[in-house]
Amino acid sequence: MTAAGFSSRFHLFGRGDDKADNDIKPVEQLHLRVLPVDGATYVLQMRVKDENILDDQTIEVQKFLKYVSDTFSPKSATSLLTRYNGGDDSGLSENNDFLQVVSKCVEAHRVTEGYFQPFREGKLDPFGMLRGWAINEAFNRYVRPLVEQDIVQSASLGSRNDTIYATNSDFETNWNIPIKNSLDSSAPLQQVVLRNGAISTTFANMISPNFHFMGPRDCEQTTIVSPDLALADVWSTAALAAGTNNFMDLAQRNKLNAIVLTDGENLYNVKAGEVSSVPGLLVGDPRPDFMVLNA
Repeated sequence: MTAAGFSSRFHLFGRGDDKADNDIKPVEQLHLRVLPVDGATYVLQMRVKDENILDDQTIEVQKFLKYVSDTFSPKSATSLLTRYNGGDDSGLSENNDFLQVVSKCVEAHRVTEGYFQPFREGKLDPFGMLRGWAINEAFNRYVRPLVEQDIVQSASLGSRNDTIYATNSDFETNWNIPIKNSLDSSAPLQQVVLRNGAISTTFANMISPNFHFMGPRDCEQTTIVSPDLALADVWSTAALAAGTNNFMDLAQRNKLNAIVLTDGENLYNVKAGEVSSVPGLLVGDPRPDFMVLNA
């Protein structure tokens, strides 16, 4: 773990011994809340008996996400981001969250060997990571403790294609997460089976026209599975910028878990840096589960 909070290596863990039948708890209903924040939509899900717990945490999560939006607003003359890009770096000492984001941006640039680009024309542009970081922080502050204390069986928080998941150690049901296919909307590209971790997918046809491809523009979409959503967000963006071959080298060196769809319709599965399959895409072909029980 680096000083900025990033680790470039991930290890996969299996489950422990199965619980005795009489220890298995009934599965609670999965409840959902939609949280609009400054034009973005977030979704909070919990398997919990008492929905009041979900409502209470929805309020806290929404307040935090609004605070992040205000702190990093490029449209506000008084936001810490605007002040920082205007030469006033006092926000680094005034606000620990602002310091953490700036530090993570610098570290992400280093870890990705420059393919994640948080500075443009001398200005900080954290938005390739900011949503992932905000979701990650909100989840860890207000949701994950309830899962660890066995108040909530499992929970997730996400927006668009960035989501983090947690499951109590005594709860036997995994998350089954379909990954969208940008070349064929009729069926998922693949399904990730996950207990704890984060998933970020970046699509080439949804990025900004000003996005800078530093390598070949040969990726249609990239998905990263990791313990940290901010880092998953960083790597899924960096993979597009790097191009397939460059990213495969990075994935191997950093032991990443990834699903990459190329413009040539090849699907690469990468587990802990190792390519596990490279099938061609054919309409109607079943896709195997991408099993990562704990990221």
